[in-house]
Formats: sequence, C-alpha cells, structure tokens
Amino acid sequence: MASIIQDVAEFLFEDEEFGSSLENFAKDNCSVFTEGEEHKLEYTELYQKYQGLFEEKLESFLKTKNCNSDEFMKACQEAAEKGEEEDDNAAFLTFLLALVDYGTFVQMMKETAGVE
Repeated sequence: MASIIQDVAEFLFEDEEFGSSLENFAKDNCSVFTEGEEHKLEYTELYQKYQGLFEEKLESFLKTKNCNSDEFMKACQEAAEKGEEEDDNAAFLTFLLALVDYGTFVQMMKETAGVE
C-alpha cells in the first residue's frame, strides 16, 4: 500500500492541473489577507474552501488508482508509525501535512498577496 503514497507524491509534484488549481485559488483569494497577525474570520472560511478543493482533487486522483481515502489514510498511518528511518514515505507525509496546515495556508496566502 506504500505505493499509493508514492503515486500521490508524484501526482502532487507533477500534475500541472492540480498545481494550477491551488495557485489560482491563492491568486483569486489573496486580497482578503492583510498585514499583521490578526486572523480574520474570512481566513478560516477560505481555509475550509482550500481544504475542500485539496480533498476533492486528492480523492479524484485516488479513485483513478482504485483507492479510497480510508485506504490512503491507513497507508499514511503505517508509514508514519515506521518513521523516516524505515519508510521513505514518512518524509513526504510531513510535506503533505504542511500543505493542509492552517498556519502554512495563511503564510502562503499572505506571500501571494505580497504582505507579511
């Protein structure tokens, strides 16, 4: 089942449509993000939309591999339990978690907006 993690990694890094959809989301919504540390309610709402977009694209890809989200999560959990020393996929999981982390999302959106 570890191969599904590798398949997802390739998809995230190599699929232009996936990357473009996230970039377009950031460009279309970055104007909401302003300088300062205050987090507006709109940030949370946009984060939820971003997560929905990410999950939709991921689940669509998993279907092409005859895998569902539960099976993918199980493979991720197994890789995480083994750790980076035993499973090369564990490092990718750290990256994957960063992609869906709220703090990382806000930082990405502020960078896209040109504010800090």
